[in-house]
Amino acid sequence: MSEELVFKVQGTTAAPARETSLAAAGLRERDHLQEWVIANPEILGPDVLIVTSEFDRWMSKDGREADRLDILGLGSDGRLVVAELKRDRAPDYVTTQAINYAARASRFSLEDLADAYLSFVRRTDDAPSTADEALAALTAHAPELSTETLRKPRITLVAGEFPAAVTSAAVWLTEQGVDIVLIQVRAYEWGEGHAITVSRLWPVADVEDYVVAPARRERTSAKSADTLPATPWSEEDLRQLAGLGVSETVLATMDMCARAPDQWIGGLRVMASTGRAVPQHRGDYGGFSIVVRRKFDRSNPPYDTWYGEENGEPPQSYYRLDATSAEQWRAVRDLELDAVPTTSNTD
Repeated sequence: MSEELVFKVQGTTAAPARETSLAAAGLRERDHLQEWVIANPEILGPDVLIVTSEFDRWMSKDGREADRLDILGLGSDGRLVVAELKRDRAPDYVTTQAINYAARASRFSLEDLADAYLSFVRRTDDAPSTADEALAALTAHAPELSTETLRKPRITLVAGEFPAAVTSAAVWLTEQGVDIVLIQVRAYEWGEGHAITVSRLWPVADVEDYVVAPARRERTSAKSADTLPATPWSEEDLRQLAGLGVSETVLATMDMCARAPDQWIGGLRVMASTGRAVPQHRGDYGGFSIVVRRKFDRSNPPYDTWYGEENGEPPQSYYRLDATSAEQWRAVRDLELDAVPTTSNTD
């Protein structure tokens, strides 16, 4: 069973609720789970509007494709939310299935989306009566809605349990820039009925979310980020850094930047070179900031940083060494220059 604990409280007594499965509770995927999501779209994330469900109007050059998408939502940012629901344990192939649906959904035009929404809501009160009204309603929910925003759907998988094959695939897809979320649904016996809990399994919270309190306490010390200066790094500093045994993420960042002086190196490239998962990758940088303060009495890392988009890549952190620091680090680490710079020079 799960590590989650649910208690029934009566007066001053708290008794643990017994976990069961949706199947054992007599709850069905289409009749129950799907209807819960439609009625409570926040299960898929904040500010999601359900556009349609059971969508099966796919066409290819060979004719109609019979696959049925469980739920299609629209975020307030104008991106589609492709949701695949599994009542119990998700099959290993569910990520492939969801990618297939996301690829198809990315071909929606604004007109097609409005038609799908119109068909879905036409029996509800105050529903739009024309495709133009449906499109106006979608645009009111997502002011930035455009053909471009529809090209990058988010994937949300909802299931009672996720095997390692699915969680591993989700981690890797996230590392490749695919926006994928795993939502776990659990059932508990609750008197004559049942209680349902919904929680996000992936992505996990950033490691930085768990180190805020220590960082705040550190600000009151002599080595807080608020009081320490930004100091240029000398070759001796860099030599000391190389011998400290810092994380492979930091070493890879320094090495890649040193091989391409004055060029911005994306964090995704660094992560690909180390094979570290997103939480560990981010935690490595967070831990390095503490090393910089405690070991080198300064607030600034040896590299420049900025966050944004570069060369059509997903938003991420970028890192750069100036020519002098790059030359010094190459000498310390016995590295060679890259023959051709691999990123543009962004000021």
